[in-house]
Amino acid sequence: MLAVALGILGLEARQKLDEAAQLQRVKAEERIEAYSREQQQIAVRALENLVLAWVRDLAGTPVSELADALRDPGGRFRETGIVTRTEAGELELQVLKPQGSQAALPGDEAEAVQRVFATGQHQFFHDVLFHPYYTGNEEKLRYVLRLQLEIPPVRKLDLPPAESADLGPLALAAFSTLALAMLAVFVMLMFALRKFVLAPLGNVLQDSERIVKGASGLEVRGLLKPGQGGDIETLVAAFNAMFSELKAYQSDLEGKVQDATRTIKQQQQSLVIAQRLAATGTLAAGLAHEVNNPLSGMLNAARRLKMREGLDERAKDYVELIEEGLKRIENLMKQILDFSRRRDMKPERFSPEAALKRSVPLVRHRMEKRNLKLEEDIAADVPPVYGNEEEISQVLMNLLINAADAAPEGGVVRASIARSAGGGVELAVEDSGTGVPEDIRDRIFDPFFTTKEPGKGTGLGLAIVHTVVDNHGGTVRVERSAKLGGARFVVVLPPAEKRESTRRLEAPGA
Repeated sequence: MLAVALGILGLEARQKLDEAAQLQRVKAEERIEAYSREQQQIAVRALENLVLAWVRDLAGTPVSELADALRDPGGRFRETGIVTRTEAGELELQVLKPQGSQAALPGDEAEAVQRVFATGQHQFFHDVLFHPYYTGNEEKLRYVLRLQLEIPPVRKLDLPPAESADLGPLALAAFSTLALAMLAVFVMLMFALRKFVLAPLGNVLQDSERIVKGASGLEVRGLLKPGQGGDIETLVAAFNAMFSELKAYQSDLEGKVQDATRTIKQQQQSLVIAQRLAATGTLAAGLAHEVNNPLSGMLNAARRLKMREGLDERAKDYVELIEEGLKRIENLMKQILDFSRRRDMKPERFSPEAALKRSVPLVRHRMEKRNLKLEEDIAADVPPVYGNEEEISQVLMNLLINAADAAPEGGVVRASIARSAGGGVELAVEDSGTGVPEDIRDRIFDPFFTTKEPGKGTGLGLAIVHTVVDNHGGTVRVERSAKLGGARFVVVLPPAEKRESTRRLEAPGA
């Protein structure tokens, strides 16, 4: 009873001491938080003064030179830009850092900019500085600089955890009294406990540790012989059953983790390529549209000049060179538009063999010119696929052209069609060249990336291949050819039944 009473009093005293320590900790954290905010404000004001001085030093700089300065202003700003107000009163933001950003002014920032245009005074909006900028002695303000400050974080001080009150002496006295009171009972029970409980449990613990460390073919042993019953023997049987299930589950889990890891890596690679193609496609489409209009006019002018009478042979040769160069540019712009445009296909079932037969004649002259041998291997059990036969023919033609360019003169190009492991179709084109190096395989499908000499490739062929195959629900990869030693491009398309069901689910109202 005395030990119990001492224990209860000790616990109450410890609880009160812990509450007092926690209250002191809360107050200290509040003071530290207030100090951190004060230091943050001091740092912000200092940075604002430095930025204002830096902007004043730029006064009078032409806008073109100002833009260069704002693209790399050091570590002061996270973002920089120039806001221009048009004659109609609209605000246009040109983001200079980070380059390529298409950010727009939110409504509250737009109001702040309008106040700067109205007052001619700079204004801070949170961590953004809007500063008027005059390029000369003009009376009307035309430009406002938008500068988002790079505010350094203030390190937060962490207090050590509160320690509980040390009631060791009190607990020692209480438990010593309790131990003396129970010593006689403990001595009497020790023999029975050791014989009927500790020895069987020792066997269970020893064998369990060996199994956990990886030993196989073991079973936990009890004290009694099998079949004699008892709680210990029931526990032993339960342990053995648990370890058997654990081993089976561990083996199954390792296989699932490996499959999931491979799937995640493949999806990450596909996502990176898709993001690159989307961004570059948008840029390429805009560039192609801007170039096509003047290009058409120059091409028509060259043709009319060619038809003019009285030109000497040298002038005609120059005109033909001009026309040939303009046609090459026109063809390149057409490829760029084909790459960036997601075509509205008219899908239907077609034979992969028909797509291959349609593309081979278009590249045969290129192979004959370099004395290349074309091998075809078409399996008999290939199922039809669903999509656009013309686009798949374009894919095969691009792969055959690349293979013909990569193979050495007198080499071999091989095209094969077989059933894929998933029940679809696998189309492969391989050559006897040097192959694709490992360090550029992740970039081989990027737009405008090419290993060919200048003037012999645009870097759009494989990008178009990837886009078309992706639109058909398939995948494309590059590997080393085991038969010819060069590169092997493999296109895998789903079976027609699977692709048709997928398009029905994607269709509106389905």
